[in-house]
Amino acid sequence: MATRNDCIAPMHTDPEEPINNFLTVAELLNTPALAQLYTFVLRHGPVTIETIKADLDLPHSTTYKYLGRLEEMGVLSRETDPQPTTVTVAPIRVQLDTDQGTVAATPVLIDAIGRQLESDDIRVFVERQGIPKLAAALHYTRRILDGELTQRTAATKLAVHPVEGMTVFTALQDVIEDAVAFDPFLDAAEQ
Repeated sequence: MATRNDCIAPMHTDPEEPINNFLTVAELLNTPALAQLYTFVLRHGPVTIETIKADLDLPHSTTYKYLGRLEEMGVLSRETDPQPTTVTVAPIRVQLDTDQGTVAATPVLIDAIGRQLESDDIRVFVERQGIPKLAAALHYTRRILDGELTQRTAATKLAVHPVEGMTVFTALQDVIEDAVAFDPFLDAAEQ
């Protein structure tokens, strides 16, 4: 039988910031439009709000709603001087230590979530398989790019039909190649 001390690990740090970071990543992973905006600002920042609206083809109210949400989450900063206002976001990394090993959610995963709005291959994969399977597919895509696996072997390990696996791996290769420019955690990420 477990005692109270066995069930609750001692906290050596204040849990507020790590839990807030976890909730921020969870919201970004569950909101493709917010993930797309976050990644756009990370990639192009500092960037003006007008540029965001034009390049992402977002309505005025939606742009300000999502920017406000990112600001509330503590990842977005506004600079009002000099005019026009520009925004930047901080790269996020949340690491989870699990019984199955350590995994990290970094901007490359957030970008993959946001790419559902642009890539039917990623969107359909997420609709059919879910976000956890997309994170696993991203992990296997990195292993494919590193020459450790073939696409067919990776699809088998992912437990999806080979055509479905190969389709999403090809789409995710673009995500990873783009992320080299804006994800400072990419080499350390265990997607």
